[in-house]
Amino acid sequence: MAECRRSAPSESGTMSQDSRNGGESCMRTYTAIIERCPDTGLYVGYVPGLPGAHSQGETIDELKANLSEVIEMLLEDGEPTLESEFIGTQTVQVG
Repeated sequence: MAECRRSAPSESGTMSQDSRNGGESCMRTYTAIIERCPDTGLYVGYVPGLPGAHSQGETIDELKANLSEVIEMLLEDGEPTLESEFIGTQTVQVG
């Protein structure tokens, strides 16, 4: 789930902070489920299988920023072991 890339010098020739500290930065990508609460109108999101990775916001952008902050805090304790893996969605017909 993590994509690591080596930092390169900028056009001015200076190295990024990541480059000075080992040369790699890792960009992790997680899938979030987003719903809208009918009572509050807030967007509510969570990352399936990652305990504690849930938040809310008045806009999608605010929710994404809040989720990112929560996930960063969870990662401070080390790379988490996901309890499950998001696969996708399906349409189910009844009746």
